[in-house]
Amino acid sequence: MTEVRQGLFKLPGVVLKRRISPEGDVSLYLFLKEAGPVYVQAPGASRGRVRFGGAIEPLVWAAFNLYRGERTFYLKSADIKEDFWGLRGKTAAINRLLDWDGLLCRHLVPGLQCDEVLTLFYRSGLLLKEGVHPLVVEWRFLWKWLNEWGVAPSLDICGGCGSRLTSARLGTSGLHCPSCARSGGQHLSEEMLEQLRESVSLPARKVVERFHSEYFASAAAWREADERIRQYFSFL
Repeated sequence: MTEVRQGLFKLPGVVLKRRISPEGDVSLYLFLKEAGPVYVQAPGASRGRVRFGGAIEPLVWAAFNLYRGERTFYLKSADIKEDFWGLRGKTAAINRLLDWDGLLCRHLVPGLQCDEVLTLFYRSGLLLKEGVHPLVVEWRFLWKWLNEWGVAPSLDICGGCGSRLTSARLGTSGLHCPSCARSGGQHLSEEMLEQLRESVSLPARKVVERFHSEYFASAAAWREADERIRQYFSFL
């Protein structure tokens, strides 16, 4: 974010992390549009000098009014746009958001713009809010994130021979047809493979219709697929 000059500016984004010092000062890790992740200071924010309400809670989306000093960013005010408060009582959904928050903190580069992933994070939260099953949203979010970075496993082509996939095995090196697959990895039936494809290719409104939480018959298979796709992040 070196191109942003000293002074006031306003950017939308989300709170990824918050730390409170013994003196009551707050340090925020914000993921901002056009700026990527940045550390922002809010002196005295937890001891009454300045109050930001729920705008500095993790997972809250807001338009942040910031001041950039010579070396540090300071929070001046924030206008909440989405707090996903309705998900706080839904354990599976809120745990997914918190897990993704942790992945973003570990894998994003501070100060490096990453608007596509920011938008994906927000829209994935909306899908949870709309009632799409958390396991489906997780696969969609993680696969699309990896795809933005050019490292997602192909859901159509065998990673070994390049043939069209019908059934496959999903491992840490991609999807392979039965002829190329080595022992181990999750077996994906033709039906399961097609569901994985649909979850990432359908528009959001169709995903809501297709994978609403009330419709779901193969949770174990989706859970294993999510665990496999998570392993890709250990190589980033």
